[in-house]
Amino acid sequence: MADLNRRNFIKNIGFVGATTLFCSSLLAQNSFPDFLYSHNEEENILSKFSKSTISDSLLSDQSLLDCYNKSIVSWEKNGYKPSGNVCYSSDDNNLKMFPMHLHVDNIGKLDDVLLCFGKDSNGEWKSLKSLSGFDIEAITLAMNELKMHNNNVNLSHYLFPAPVQQLEPYGFTTKKGSVFLKTTLSQNTSILIIIKEGNTIVYKKELLSKHSLITNSVLV
Repeated sequence: MADLNRRNFIKNIGFVGATTLFCSSLLAQNSFPDFLYSHNEEENILSKFSKSTISDSLLSDQSLLDCYNKSIVSWEKNGYKPSGNVCYSSDDNNLKMFPMHLHVDNIGKLDDVLLCFGKDSNGEWKSLKSLSGFDIEAITLAMNELKMHNNNVNLSHYLFPAPVQQLEPYGFTTKKGSVFLKTTLSQNTSILIIIKEGNTIVYKKELLSKHSLITNSVLV
C-alpha cells in the first residue's frame, strides 16, 4: 500500500480503565481524520445507524446512563471528550455507540474512540468494546471493500459488536460472526483485521495505517 499520508498522534492503547499513553512527536498540521463524520455517506461507517442526542438517549434509560457515566471516567482522565452531542443506535436499539476524541490545542484531533454498549436479555446495559482510531480505520476500509460486492447486505451485522458478553481482547463477537483486530505500533503502524461469518473467514487484510507513531516515553 503506497503513497499514504502518515501522521503522528497520541494513542490510548488500553481498554476502558487503562491509563497507559504512548507519547508521540506531534506536528501541528497532523490532525486525525474524520472517520466517524465523513460527509460522504459511502465512507461513513455510522451512516446506517440512527442518531440522537446524548441527553435524549441517556435520560430516558437509567441503566444506560449509569453504564455510560462509569465507562467514560478513565477516558476523560486521559483527556478524551465526547465528539458532539450524539449517540448512534442499531435498528433494534440494543447497541448504542458514543464517539469521543482526544484533542490538543494548536495540534488538533489526535485520536477517535467509539464506546459501544449493549443491552442484555434482562434489559441491563453493559460496556461491550471501545473501538480505537486504528480499529475504526480498519473497519472503514473493510466496509468500503466488502460493500462493493455485497450491496444488499447489512454490513453492520458483520462489523460491529453484538449485545453479548465480549471476551476477546483482540476483537469482538458480531451478530454474524466475529471481528479480529490487532494493531502493531511502530513508525509504520500496521493493523490486521479478520472478519468471520460464523467460523468462515470472509475478509482478511493487514493494512498500513495512515498514522505513524514515534514513541518518546511511556506514562503510567
